[in-house]
Amino acid sequence: MSDDFAMRARLQQVAAYRELCRGVRRSGRGNVTFALLMLFLAYLAYQNGAGGPQLIILGILVVGELLAGLFKWLVPSAEGLLLDALVILAFAAYNLGLQYLRFRKGIPLDPVIILIGLFLLMGAIERFKSYGRLRMLFAERPSSEHIAWFNELASEIRASDPDTDELALDLPTKPHWKVKLLGTTAFFVGVRDESVWIAGPEDFELLREKTDHGTKQRKAILRIHSVPYPEFSITDTTWANYQKWRAVNPFPQSLPPSTGKPG
Repeated sequence: MSDDFAMRARLQQVAAYRELCRGVRRSGRGNVTFALLMLFLAYLAYQNGAGGPQLIILGILVVGELLAGLFKWLVPSAEGLLLDALVILAFAAYNLGLQYLRFRKGIPLDPVIILIGLFLLMGAIERFKSYGRLRMLFAERPSSEHIAWFNELASEIRASDPDTDELALDLPTKPHWKVKLLGTTAFFVGVRDESVWIAGPEDFELLREKTDHGTKQRKAILRIHSVPYPEFSITDTTWANYQKWRAVNPFPQSLPPSTGKPG
């Protein structure tokens, strides 16, 4: 395995963990929604004459859910899933525990509450499993400094202009990519979202029509792992930047470039 390949693999892992953290942070809003649901259930329990201990337990669960959401917002990481699993497990245990006490007292069980409890229990188990998989996948996690550096780089690439930066490409396909060509590595960054993809010389190619229409733009196709993206218009400057980079970083002999043309 070459050093460049290993570096790209590591960078792609940083990008993947960055996306995971962003997803965990976004999911913090779900914790607030779930906390409001628990508050509503606490209100119903109070209306039905629930005692102090039951309301205290519900209050603890609401606070725990809000704290989990706050943690996910401030410190987004894989542990956010673990916190979700613990809170959901506690809420499932609360619901099923109440039904067990009703059963012991000879009070008819509520099948809806039992189904909700079992549903929450399965959700907690699935989150525990997901957390375990993430622990294995990211055994060596990127540091917060790595994530911050990556965020800064992505912002810089998104703002880059091929007319003033010969290492930049603007590929307005779907999705719209901005690209930075650094050595043998191409950093693809989504213009309208936070998607990032790390590529080597053998991972992608650009194809452009030969006819010059005098508009400084021609139809082009982006191929990633031989799969074409929708056709788009590419500027002469972007094409020239790509050609310079491709001349220094040709396709491996075992992976010759395509001979097809767009359109």
